[in-house]
Amino acid sequence: MKSKTLILVIFLFMFAGCSERKPASIIARVNNEYLTEENLNLVPMKIVSEEELLEEKKELIEQWIHMELLYQEGVKNRIDKNPEIKNQVLQYQKQLVANQYLSLIVGDQLTADDEEINEYYFDNREQFRVAELTYKVNHYIFSDETEAKAAYRSLVRNVREKEQELKEKNLLETRFIEEKYVTPVVRDRLFSPSPPRISEPFLLSDTYHIIEILETYSPKSYLPISEVREDIRQQIGLLKYDEAYYSLINKLRKKAHVETSF
Repeated sequence: MKSKTLILVIFLFMFAGCSERKPASIIARVNNEYLTEENLNLVPMKIVSEEELLEEKKELIEQWIHMELLYQEGVKNRIDKNPEIKNQVLQYQKQLVANQYLSLIVGDQLTADDEEINEYYFDNREQFRVAELTYKVNHYIFSDETEAKAAYRSLVRNVREKEQELKEKNLLETRFIEEKYVTPVVRDRLFSPSPPRISEPFLLSDTYHIIEILETYSPKSYLPISEVREDIRQQIGLLKYDEAYYSLINKLRKKAHVETSF
């Protein structure tokens, strides 16, 4: 869920200065300012269930009310006339417009195809060399011990239907881990001479956890391209973004009159 401060800023710049004329489809009002369904639909929201979407809308509406109450009192006290506030509003507006323009110009250039990913992997293979013993693991989390023990039995017995259910309900993350980056309780279970493929449930921070080892990578081996493909895609995207960004800035500089005293 968005932070309260961010929500207030979003509403401030999207809905400030709304007409005092009473619009249609009103969903909230503070004195002569109105929030409509059309206004609310302009705010980006996560794709979630209907129930969660309704709760998010309720929170956004409540935050809009908070913002309007505070904003209207601030205007009464002429805070909106403060030069520092005016400058902050202008700078934020400039940032929004600049970011939108940048996204419009370079946004579609940040993808990478399989050929580019393969080339990057083999040209930079040392980036993917494993320095220390590394596991790829599934990390499951449970609210109580009974549930965790039942899940452990299903995983050990390789009950396919139950495994899928656990992945949908209890899988916290799938990631790579090294000994130096894990807590002592995980280190004791996984980084022993003969670690189990699936750890027995253990208590940590008031919840029960199970770690399942999917793959083992010994020191000086290489992570296969299948495991780092998306990381490489993101890295290439960042490189392309930087290249496109500075190319655009240089192009705009040549067209503009730019001076600096430094």
